Amino acid sequence: MWLNSLLNLIFPPRCEVCRKGSEEALCSECFGQIKFMKPQLGIFSASVYDGVLRDALHRFKFQKRKNLAEPLGVLLVKYLSHTPDFSMEEVDCIIPVPLHRKRQRQRGYNQAELLAQVISKYYEVPVVSALERTKDTHPQFDLPREERLTNVKGAFKISCPKAVYNKKILLLDDIYTTGSTIAECSKALKIAGARGVEALTLSRAVEN
Repeated sequence: MWLNSLLNLIFPPRCEVCRKGSEEALCSECFGQIKFMKPQLGIFSASVYDGVLRDALHRFKFQKRKNLAEPLGVLLVKYLSHTPDFSMEEVDCIIPVPLHRKRQRQRGYNQAELLAQVISKYYEVPVVSALERTKDTHPQFDLPREERLTNVKGAFKISCPKAVYNKKILLLDDIYTTGSTIAECSKALKIAGARGVEALTLSRAVEN
């Protein structure tokens, strides 16, 4: 306890985005700048991949700021609570989109899984790791649109069919680009007998 107090005196806690003093990893001012968006094409995405959310997500994924999982997960919880077309009461389990094992070793964690754990805690719905990424695909956001469509084709398989059979699943990812990743994961889950798949992402890339 005293060590934490001493560290806070030497290194005052700051917002990960604006760097102003804050007890939270994402301060209330930055959090308030993120505006919810309506579902599009059957996909639920909390907000546009821009501004504060883009900066926070970049730090979360690539700068090992795992402390951002909680506020970003809470953002998803608030989004779901304000989305009348979606009900967590019907969901049997949450399945995060997996990283390839090589990339997960490099990063040290799967950002989608950390977000799923926050949602799981609030709604008491279990997180199930039933999907496996069998191909070490190139990051979707870095590719031209036409290459994104083929990049993840056949990249996922079900590692635990019993966990998804006849289940209503919430498929969770950090960012929606062309929808190829979501489509491939949903396809694998439905072939394995999932009763239904709803897709939720923290952000959505909007092309100009």
